[in-house]
Amino acid sequence: MATETTPQTEVITVNQILERYERDCLPELAPRTQKDYIRHLAKLRTLFGSAIACELRPKDFGPFLDVKRGKCQRVKQLAVLSAAFTQAVSFWYWLPGNVLRDVKRPKSKPRDRLVTAEEFAAVRTLAPYRVRLAMDLAVMIGQRQGDLLALKWTDIKDMEIHIAQTKTGKRLAIGITPDLEAVLDKCWQLPNRSDHVLTRRYGGRYTGEGFRAMWQRTMRKYVKAGGIRFTFHDLRALAATRCASPEIAMRLLGHSNISMTMRVYRRGVERVQALVVGQFGFPALAHVAATSPVPQHQPSGTSPSASDRHRSKPVPQLESSDNLRTRASEVRGR
Repeated sequence: MATETTPQTEVITVNQILERYERDCLPELAPRTQKDYIRHLAKLRTLFGSAIACELRPKDFGPFLDVKRGKCQRVKQLAVLSAAFTQAVSFWYWLPGNVLRDVKRPKSKPRDRLVTAEEFAAVRTLAPYRVRLAMDLAVMIGQRQGDLLALKWTDIKDMEIHIAQTKTGKRLAIGITPDLEAVLDKCWQLPNRSDHVLTRRYGGRYTGEGFRAMWQRTMRKYVKAGGIRFTFHDLRALAATRCASPEIAMRLLGHSNISMTMRVYRRGVERVQALVVGQFGFPALAHVAATSPVPQHQPSGTSPSASDRHRSKPVPQLESSDNLRTRASEVRGR
């Protein structure tokens, strides 16, 4: 990273920090991230650009966050400003500290929209043919929209799809199943085929903006027909939820730890099986219940001893699965 000394007596504005951050740090980020950050930087320059950076206090950001709508975007904008301040503190030595470390920012709740099979099928019916193929690829290999659009035929080798994720740089080799091979065959048969798997009608690859416009048109049709809107990125979560285990989902999505997979992308109900006590070396509960002594009737007028009271505690009898099903049916019939 470029080094640049600044006299201690020089007054540093937020604009100066943001300008250097854009020049030195943004080129190291992914293209989509750069685009988002440039938009955030423009907003930050408008609101805080002329301020003297070292004179800012946590209370100066209170009104900025105290809004009813758009709070999530403002939290993201302050995250970019905080990243720039960190550079100014730790690498450029322009600031004594990062004031935003003391600004409490509300945590955003992870998105929990789970697309059902019926919703997926309904949108797929309304979508143009190429969007259908993109949807199929999304739920089969679980990759981000940008990585799907960038996928080339040369990335397919030895019955595997080789992907270097744009956002994280994670390298994956995804085995091709018969269903996935059928989708790739349809992509191969598209008119005006190019180097990319997903090809526009007149050839060439889709841009992110062009594909998002197609997706939004499809969503408008779906909502007009009575459906509930969802994003293309929700299909990545659908792929993770359909995986047999969180570990498989983590590997398919290219996450470095399972916490991101579980917190953001596994949106279904985690179904687990109750443990069988006998497998740990303890006697099965049904056997314990069957062999426990039946409490004896205590004659009236007599008080049992402590040992008798201990032996006379009733042992709960376990019901068979047939009895449980019968009871459940009776409850539903009430």
